[in-house]
Order: sequence, then C-alpha cells, then structure tokens
Amino acid sequence: MEKNTEQIKKLRKDFEKAVAGYVAAFLKQFEIDKFYCYWVGDRIGVDLFCFNDQYAVNLDQMIYIVEEGVTYEEFVEWEDYCTKCHEYNLPIMNLESWHKGCPRIPQSTFDRLDGLKKDLDDTVKNEQEKY
Repeated sequence: MEKNTEQIKKLRKDFEKAVAGYVAAFLKQFEIDKFYCYWVGDRIGVDLFCFNDQYAVNLDQMIYIVEEGVTYEEFVEWEDYCTKCHEYNLPIMNLESWHKGCPRIPQSTFDRLDGLKKDLDDTVKNEQEKY
C-alpha cells in the first residue's frame, strides 16, 4: 500500500493547527505565559503539555478545560486532591468527574490520616534514636 505523503502532511498540519488553537485558549484561560510551557519530547498534542514548572495535562484534559471552563484554581484543587489520594492509595478521580461534582473524600479524613502518619513517623524516629 502506497503512502499518500501530501495527505499525511496536510493531516499533521491541520492537527497541529487545531492543537495550537486549544493551547492558545488554555494559556489565555489559565493566564499562563507560553514561555513556561512545553510538550514532552516536543510531541505536540501527543505527550503531556507541561506548564508552570509543576503541572501537566494531556490533550484530552486540555480540551475539557477549555470547553468546560475549568478555572486554574479548580484545576490546582483537583491536582492537590489527586496527590493526597495517591499518598494514601485512595481512588483518584479524573478531572471531568471532579468538575461535575463527584463525591470526594472529606478533608477531615485527610487530616486524620495525616495525624496518624505523623504519629507513625514520630514513633519510628524515636525508635531509631534509641540505637
């Protein structure tokens, strides 16, 4: 089967143009300077889009953020929640579920777990100091 290289080039160009449009809308919505952003491996629209030196989204998440009006504050809150869930091996919800108000683990549960973790860490430290 013969490749139609002109058609493939056009598809790639159209794809990258569409991605660039979403990136521009995303950056404007989150008020981010594009100087601090990049695609992992320079694979536009394929790998992760990194921004603000600490966050990353894939193209599906970026599209959802733009089309559904997710704010930067909400995104950061979701990221923090996911990090906390990961720390305690709890289920992590996707951004769409978060945005739609899916039930969440209450902060009081995380506070209790943090307290238990601190107690455990302190106990281990005290035991280590004995030797």
